[in-house]
Amino acid sequence: MDTTSGIACRIASIVVALALGACSSGSGLTTGTLLGGAPKQAAAPPPPETATDRALHVGTTAARAQRCGYVFNANELRQSYLAFEAQQAPDQRAKAEQSYDFTVAKVAKGIATDADYCSEGQTAVIKRDLNQVLAGNYSTATRAAQPNVGWWSASKSEKPLDREKLFRPER
Repeated sequence: MDTTSGIACRIASIVVALALGACSSGSGLTTGTLLGGAPKQAAAPPPPETATDRALHVGTTAARAQRCGYVFNANELRQSYLAFEAQQAPDQRAKAEQSYDFTVAKVAKGIATDADYCSEGQTAVIKRDLNQVLAGNYSTATRAAQPNVGWWSASKSEKPLDREKLFRPER
């Protein structure tokens, strides 16, 4: 195996490990908390952000912004991000550079053929993230809690529910 494919395999395994780690976060909801058993403990603080986390965020943002036609200097963004990582931990700069480049290439390839990728909602998120990284804030975006909008909760619509339409749609 040559060194570039070995590096790509290592970076891919890091990406997979991060994705699997995100799936295993606990909600703290147990039968004890539902039935009034053990008192709920305070939520643990989020783990510290790593250079790999930032590389994934900035690389993904750059690839998505390029795909949707945002005008910015991608090389300048890359250089300023890598300079930031060099200040944080100089020995990790090469790893951050590889992670960033790999992420940009993979994300760009993955979204290149999706004709409907740049929807209005998607571009709003991309614009927010791009403005953040262009301002020099390379930390991963914090997601606001989304309202619980399922069949069991209130609708997003401002229009009141029409009972007749719901139970007798033929009318």
